[in-house]
Amino acid sequence: SINNIINFNLHPTNISTDYLNACRNKLKNNSVLQLDNFLLPESLKKIQNEASILHSKAYYCSQNHTVLLNKQNSNLDINDPCNIEVKSDKGCVPHDLIPSSSDLNILYKSIVFTEFLEKVLKVKKIYPYKDPLSSINYNYYEKKQQLGWHFDNASFAITLMIQSPDSGGVFQYINKGRDF
Repeated sequence: SINNIINFNLHPTNISTDYLNACRNKLKNNSVLQLDNFLLPESLKKIQNEASILHSKAYYCSQNHTVLLNKQNSNLDINDPCNIEVKSDKGCVPHDLIPSSSDLNILYKSIVFTEFLEKVLKVKKIYPYKDPLSSINYNYYEKKQQLGWHFDNASFAITLMIQSPDSGGVFQYINKGRDF
């Protein structure tokens, strides 16, 4: 049940108009909405345990890309910011390997969570991502691995941090970067 996953005491996503408005304002002002302790501690532990169990199934790869997630554009100067290559290397467990009973899957499929996102983002309808590999996934970063600077291809993305790094691991973003 979603009631065993979301910390509704801290995040009354389904009952508080004031909370919803505060989330919209944070998103508008910061270009990101950070919801600390969004999961109940028991759910977080279950998800962390699942990520640990699935870690051996992660596919690791490394690739160079531009911030727009493309190859370099020969029509642009090599030093154009849209042409600078960055590196992403990580391990990934795709959605099709995550059990349907997983709290992560339950959250992803939750009507309560989806309606909260629709209201915060002011969109009429959010549809599930049809790609059976990348709708949700676990990402693993070993020592010196990284997710290079990029603009997501989707109109929004959700990153659920389930474990702090031993060191480093700074999650950075640019305020009002995409539309400004």
